[in-house]
Amino acid sequence: MFERLDHEESLVRGELAVLREKAAVLEERLARLAITRETLASLMGDGRGSAVDGLGHVTPEPKEAPAPASGAGAVVGEPAVAPGPLDLEVARERILVLLAGANQALKVQDIGEAIGEHPDRVETTRSRLKKLAKEGLVAEVSPAWFTITPAARQPHGDTGEVPGTA
Repeated sequence: MFERLDHEESLVRGELAVLREKAAVLEERLARLAITRETLASLMGDGRGSAVDGLGHVTPEPKEAPAPASGAGAVVGEPAVAPGPLDLEVARERILVLLAGANQALKVQDIGEAIGEHPDRVETTRSRLKKLAKEGLVAEVSPAWFTITPAARQPHGDTGEVPGTA
């Protein structure tokens, strides 16, 4: 009778250990998602731009009416939106942070919008993603769908930097 109890206790302890491991993995993932959300919010500036929901879908916030061309009526202290593409290193960092937190593949158009790139510059975003793929930091899982690679998820020292960025 005691042997059977010992066996049952052993099974339950094993199941409990597996559940604790799963809970730890989920807690770590939740922490990464929270960090990614904060990072994206800070990269988007004052909170305007796009948001990524729990499924990795990009939902744009309503656009405001453009300021008059003469600059009259512009709010003092707000940065002007640059007409050109994002700086290469800024875009690279934003892409890696976004994909690391998404934990799933995202479309090129959604990635470009989430990092703050103009929608007309989707080919620029695609080109940057292809370069990151050649470096082994992201993978194109199907045409126009990219995800972070396991190699890019590995911590590199105690710097807290995203791999492939300086």
